[in-house]
Amino acid sequence: MDVTPLGSVIGARVEGIDFDAPLDDATLAGLSKALLEHQVLVMRAPDLAPGQHLTIADQFGDTEVHAFFPNLGEGFERVSVLDSEQGNVASMWHSDETFLPEPPLGTLLSARIIPAVGGDTCWASTTASYEALSPNMKRYLDGAMALHDLSRTSELAYNTGNGTAESYANALLSTRRFEHPVVRTHPETGAKALFVNPVYTRALKGVAPDESRAVLEHLYAHATGARFQYRHRWQVGDLVMWDNRCTMHCVMRDFVGRRVMHRVSILGDTPR
Repeated sequence: MDVTPLGSVIGARVEGIDFDAPLDDATLAGLSKALLEHQVLVMRAPDLAPGQHLTIADQFGDTEVHAFFPNLGEGFERVSVLDSEQGNVASMWHSDETFLPEPPLGTLLSARIIPAVGGDTCWASTTASYEALSPNMKRYLDGAMALHDLSRTSELAYNTGNGTAESYANALLSTRRFEHPVVRTHPETGAKALFVNPVYTRALKGVAPDESRAVLEHLYAHATGARFQYRHRWQVGDLVMWDNRCTMHCVMRDFVGRRVMHRVSILGDTPR
């Protein structure tokens, strides 16, 4: 297995893996080590079937049925389908499902249909962005908590004319919300990372609304700076795995045509 860095702080290409069979112990250990070091791993698996996709993900931990994305159906409920023709293009910066008490550890995303131009995905390292904060900001964030709320997605849709008042109201009545530390400690590396995002984070706890908005907007702009990013141009058959505990990502909505991805996410732990 060969690992080649693709960016200075995030991203690596991994070659020499046979996905036709379950990963052996050495390969699994090598991938796990590379994921901790590079946070985003780019691989080629052009013949990957949904069952193989699940088998690989299951070797890293238990996998989830996604909170709202459609899936492949009976027997493959854990394989989510992100189809641009159904409006499933995650084009705002986010970490996955942070409204859950235990957000996903990571995700494996398989490219099935890719437009001729555009539709890249960008990832940003939130460990690198945390490390680059000023000492004063680090002290301010120490011990801070934030509320993460699934209804934020309905709010954003409503505010941009893509959602209804009824769907927004129903979302506000749901219980899909949870508080997490603004700075979480990675359970395996011990590194600190920012853990807020524009899609699901509603507010900082215990501060005035205008202060919360100002601080969060600063953190979003800082954390998604170009120096912390890796941008991936997809090919059909690409398989990308990322660590959701220390990254954000977004899709470039700059394409014409259809974009279809299969996604499997691994259950995580409570951020601390």
